[in-house]
Amino acid sequence: MAKNTTIAQSVSSRPPVVAVLGHVDHGKTTLLDYIRKANVASHEHGGITQHIGAYQISYKTKSKEDRFITFIDTPGHEAFGKIRSRGATAADIAILVVAANDSVKPQTIESIKQIQSAGIPMIVVINKIDLPGIIIDKVKSDLAKHAVQVEGFGGDVPCVLVSAKEGKGVTDLLELILLIADMKELTGDPKAELNAVVIEAKVDRFRGQVATLLVKSGTLAVGSLLYESEKSLGRVRALFDEHGVKVETAPPGKPVEVLGFSSLPSVGVMITGLPVKAAPVGVSKPKDAANVADFLAAMTAADKKRLKLLIKADTSGSLEAVLESLPKSDIDVVSSSLGEITEADILEARASGAVVVGFNVKVGPGVEKLATHEKVIFRTYSIIYELLDEMKDVVTGMEELLVRERQLGTGTIIAEFPYEKDRIAGTKVASGRLAKGDMVRVMRGEDVIGTARIKSVRQGKNEVTKVEVGGECGVLLDKKVDFTLQDVIIAFTTG
Repeated sequence: MAKNTTIAQSVSSRPPVVAVLGHVDHGKTTLLDYIRKANVASHEHGGITQHIGAYQISYKTKSKEDRFITFIDTPGHEAFGKIRSRGATAADIAILVVAANDSVKPQTIESIKQIQSAGIPMIVVINKIDLPGIIIDKVKSDLAKHAVQVEGFGGDVPCVLVSAKEGKGVTDLLELILLIADMKELTGDPKAELNAVVIEAKVDRFRGQVATLLVKSGTLAVGSLLYESEKSLGRVRALFDEHGVKVETAPPGKPVEVLGFSSLPSVGVMITGLPVKAAPVGVSKPKDAANVADFLAAMTAADKKRLKLLIKADTSGSLEAVLESLPKSDIDVVSSSLGEITEADILEARASGAVVVGFNVKVGPGVEKLATHEKVIFRTYSIIYELLDEMKDVVTGMEELLVRERQLGTGTIIAEFPYEKDRIAGTKVASGRLAKGDMVRVMRGEDVIGTARIKSVRQGKNEVTKVEVGGECGVLLDKKVDFTLQDVIIAFTTG
């Protein structure tokens, strides 16, 4: 396979753009790795591609003609379904990779739906044919159950048998891609107005806001203005191809990394070279707006125990995938942004009572020391399902705690009195009762100031066992809690 070289492109044709989809570990990335000889697979974590990349290869056909093919390498994990769907929409042809030894899996079915929704031709690649004991007809039969009927098995969907590891069948696949592209008569005028799709977007520590664009029509060049509808996103400062080589222009079908954004675009949006007035639409509520009132109405004391997260991610695609996958009914995201975890993030988390979660990001200098000092928990992950599984475990643990915990009474601190080396909280019981021996939580707004046990309860000079609602008493705790007036004491049991 020759490295990308300059090949003349006519006004009427452009390279096909191919999206590669499939279940985790079915060999999608290994296939692309073999095609482009770039050893992408060795840089992945847990066998999962963490974000979309676009690569263009030069292929010499059997007829000795040099042709370009552009591949969109879409993530394989189910959490990236939204990105994967956009990847299919941006493509002309979709490859569905299915492992011969594993057949159809949940992400295979999801990928089928996305390809069918995109309305583009599909090529089925049955991979890992080098493994012993495989039954190709079983894979074809399983695909037929999901409305994918391949050639020779009652349908017209092309099917190629491949060993991505050994390279068997790869040439046949590339020839088939170009045959379908020729049948589709793909066109892209380099002289037309610029239209490009955002494949990836991220904040680079050294280069600023960077996005990978796939040019659909027109030519992207250094100095080009960039717009999303009517919004200006900046001007192209530099372009880099898939090898990291600086280029001056990118014609239709060419993916390039773009520097110069003043505002980071979202993955999947269309970028133009001129402002485009958005078509008028009816007034509608934002997504999930209908649930806001329900959520507020359903707020209870148990919501005080909801898990709060401050999320940092390396790219907008990763961040979107994490946010889409978290259980929204159990978790509050107080902040989400791109870039490494900084001291400012730790201080924000401390103020909001949140846990800091980083996905594919580094931890800035001094952060760990500050987090320890401020008693802020932070975690970093490089595999999304580990992040999601751990967050689910935390939420489950909180739910179990809430099931066991029962509120006994509440009181408001209205005065304080010195007692030897301790302080007595003069308290008015607002609900239930407060009793000697109760476990209590001292709250200031939504923040927990401390947890202790009631050592004694006094009314005047008399020590009593408990005080009911409406009564006033002095509460002595068994350990120091830095309470102040108007703090709330909540007595609870975990029995």
